[in-house]
Amino acid sequence: MIAAITAIATKELRALLRDGRLWGLGTLLALLLLAVLAAGAHQRQQAEQERRAVETTARQQWDHQGDRNPHRAAHFGLYAFKPRSALSGLDAGIDAQAGQALWLEPHRRNLAMFAPAADAAPSIGLGDFNPAFVLYALVPLLVLVLGHGSVTQEHELGTLRMLQACGLPASTLLLGKWLALGIGVLLVLLPVLLAGGWLLAADQGALQAGLLLLALLLYYALWAAITVLVSALSRSSRAALLVLLALWVGAVFIVPRLAASSVAQRAALPTGEQFWSRIHHDMEHGLPGDGSAAQRLQAFDAQLLAHNGVARLEDLPFGANARRRLFRDAYATRVHALHFAQLWEDQLAQQRRLRWTGAVTPYAAMRAISSALAGTDLAHRRHFEEAAEQYRQQYTTLMDEWDMNATRGVTSFESRYGGNAQWQTMPQWRYAAPGVEFALRNSVADWGILSAWLVLALAALCWSARRLTP
Repeated sequence: MIAAITAIATKELRALLRDGRLWGLGTLLALLLLAVLAAGAHQRQQAEQERRAVETTARQQWDHQGDRNPHRAAHFGLYAFKPRSALSGLDAGIDAQAGQALWLEPHRRNLAMFAPAADAAPSIGLGDFNPAFVLYALVPLLVLVLGHGSVTQEHELGTLRMLQACGLPASTLLLGKWLALGIGVLLVLLPVLLAGGWLLAADQGALQAGLLLLALLLYYALWAAITVLVSALSRSSRAALLVLLALWVGAVFIVPRLAASSVAQRAALPTGEQFWSRIHHDMEHGLPGDGSAAQRLQAFDAQLLAHNGVARLEDLPFGANARRRLFRDAYATRVHALHFAQLWEDQLAQQRRLRWTGAVTPYAAMRAISSALAGTDLAHRRHFEEAAEQYRQQYTTLMDEWDMNATRGVTSFESRYGGNAQWQTMPQWRYAAPGVEFALRNSVADWGILSAWLVLALAALCWSARRLTP
């Protein structure tokens, strides 16, 4: 059977390679893909250069604030920028809508700022024209345009009856055509895919690029199987093309948008006003059993005075304001952590709903795998923001501890007893992105969905062989 499938695939591949549509449309699509890949790589390099330049400038401004009160210096703040991975130029994921920088300041945790989508040109709603759109939407369109008549032509030319009369099993014919269609499209795109993979490997993204190529092979094999399946079940090439185009439009445009709208309505996130008002409420009135902000601070002051054996804050052997800030900020950090954790859980719940709602199309699973490997999914976003929050806590605590140890009693905010030497001792922000294991762990369900789609498509293709009649 394997020899027969190989023979059919070889014959079909020769016919496909002689077909001008493959080289015409395929070459055009390959050139288009090459252009958007080059543009994406250039945009990423430019964005990384700008990020490093802004980081350097912001740090220099921090280091050279001059003589001032340490608490006012801490409020000068620092920026934490999310670096872009090698694959981010291919698939921007949620980074296109989420902010690229976090403003780190005392007392509160902020949401990310400077979303690229805010500066993007208006679109007509058909999706962003980027390498991901070409790879995951337009290449499948090429597959179905080339393969919609793979079986129906045998009907129309009358060769199907001759093949069956020769004893050729229908399953062998269909599998051979599926194999030839997938290989033919891959041959046209292979040079561009290899060039893109080489560029990514040179940018320390070799493993991610290899896994993405594997996912693409599964994805294109799936679309080839669907194309041959519809062709086998149709009575004419025109009918097969219309059905395949309808499936493509639904899978790429309609289903993902309907799924996103449905999930947004069924599992709505709090508005910004609701989110911050809840945090403000818990800060002022306290978490259950903690008392109000005034009560907490009054109890802390009493304990602080009793522990040090003095009657007034002015008599403490360390900076009272800094010590009180450490107490208040620790509580603020606790409140912010609870609300941000709930926000992340709500977003993850949305993602899970979206994953299974959109599982009726392989396009959603492919996009999820791509954004995970590119480091532009929700899990990587959370990892970055949690790391930035740890740094914010570190730098604000160090500033207050230095302030507390450098003074006695109560000092005025107008007293300038810190200088550049102090600001420059603050450790610089360094973000280490998680490895490929992290991406695979958070996209294992999407890999399962894509693989299940391929298995079901091949099973349906073999089943359709029983219904294949001249």
